[in-house]
Amino acid sequence: MPRLGMQLVSGAALIAAMLPLNALAQSPSATASAEPSAAVSIDPFGTTASDHASGSPDSALADPADRIGVGLTRADSFELPPTIKKRLPALLLDPSQISLYVRRIDADHPRLAFDANHPRIPASVAKLITSIVALDLLGPQYRWHTDVLIDGSIRDHQLVGDLYIKGYGDPYLSTEAYAALIRAIRAKGIEHIGGDLIFDNSQLLPPAAERGDFDGAAQRSYNALPAALSINRQITYVHIYHDRQQGRVGVYTEPPLSALEIVNQARIVNAPCKGRYHRLSVRFVEPEQGLPQLRIGGSFASECADERIPRLVLSPERHAAAAFDALWRQLGGSIDGRVLLGRTTDHAQSFHRALSPPLGELLPRINKYSDNLMARMLFLELGVLRDGPPGSVDKSRDALSAWLADQGFDFPDLVFDNGSGLSRETQISAAALGELLFWAYHQPWMPELIASLPILGVDGTLSRRMRSEPVQGRAHLKTGTVRDASCIAGYLLDAQGQRWVVVALVNAVAGQSLQAWRGHAVHHDLLRWIYEDSAAL
Repeated sequence: MPRLGMQLVSGAALIAAMLPLNALAQSPSATASAEPSAAVSIDPFGTTASDHASGSPDSALADPADRIGVGLTRADSFELPPTIKKRLPALLLDPSQISLYVRRIDADHPRLAFDANHPRIPASVAKLITSIVALDLLGPQYRWHTDVLIDGSIRDHQLVGDLYIKGYGDPYLSTEAYAALIRAIRAKGIEHIGGDLIFDNSQLLPPAAERGDFDGAAQRSYNALPAALSINRQITYVHIYHDRQQGRVGVYTEPPLSALEIVNQARIVNAPCKGRYHRLSVRFVEPEQGLPQLRIGGSFASECADERIPRLVLSPERHAAAAFDALWRQLGGSIDGRVLLGRTTDHAQSFHRALSPPLGELLPRINKYSDNLMARMLFLELGVLRDGPPGSVDKSRDALSAWLADQGFDFPDLVFDNGSGLSRETQISAAALGELLFWAYHQPWMPELIASLPILGVDGTLSRRMRSEPVQGRAHLKTGTVRDASCIAGYLLDAQGQRWVVVALVNAVAGQSLQAWRGHAVHHDLLRWIYEDSAAL
């Protein structure tokens, strides 16, 4: 098949020329097949009441005709808990901004359903949907792979021909795993690549969006966009430290990148580690001539510990190529040919395969630490599983829609964008989330789902919340925060030893900037109410 993209001749300076950040989106061959950026509403194929009556996750509930919206037959209360109602004026929040759903995991109906059918922005709580569907379709032991293929022969440790690195959407191909893959190439007999080095990203369609479209912060790690070959989640960690031997600021990157020039203008200040003395700047620039530059400036207080700053500085293709070149040459390897973005030829032979950790081990990184890129790539895998490559958001939305229909869920107001929740278009109701969580609790992979969630007051995005309260350590909850939303959803173990499904969605009104602490106050009151008053619920 023909190779795609701009070629690179050998050497670090020419790896730097590999495909500008948005080259795929601009090329005619790519834009014709790139996915649309707009979210679409999920159509669960017209699920009827009779579908729910047989094979439904809530088949034990009362007659479907008695349902009040999504997943609800009745609730013991449609009123806000008194503590929340009393606090709202001080938080400058109106009840119309809040949706709550609380249900014991062995109950036939929710204990509390306040405005639970109102579709709201869930932010990163949407990762629960991706996780639940993936666990059910893929299973906790599912693994991704990254392949090395050769088109040629090996003679005296030299590959006479081309070497391919093909990504299959591994959401966590770390620097260490990539380095191990490169060491395996050498250990299996290749020390010199006589032909071209070709990176194949064709497993996934290039996204139509660009980094920074969400909030303008294109170099922030949470804005990484899916690519089938994503090394270190596309992140370049910039390590900045006090080099005491040289008496200066030291800088290096992880992974090492041969296509990046580090311009270090930071200076050491003999001072305690306080903000007015320790002020660093990290900027990525692409001059008209020469290598892309990572410019480090400002002051480093001599008493401060090392810094590790995550940045997106190269496109996924250039990042993978520059890391390979640096790591390969560290091992004494060499390359005669060009570095290209292309497709693997049909006659290339398999040479080495690297496996990812199983999905059950990757989910905590997605949910405890709310990794957007990993969630998006996991979501794309659902479409590949159902419809084959190349993966796209449209295929994955279709896969989600089909799964909802197969399980008997009817969520007419669900709008799902990219699988991560980093979107102001994704919408779901508290009742729909609650019904999903209730169903998921009774599945064989429930332990992996719960273990992936942040523990209240202990770790992940909940490590600093409610640390000194009795409920600490007794709730596993996914958090979600964007400018317009502050949300939680998951499970809580009350003082009586009973477990509850908990969903709280707090959204801003038009023109309001919803500060996260306002939503947190609602969440905390709800969790206290369930934990402390469970005997009366």
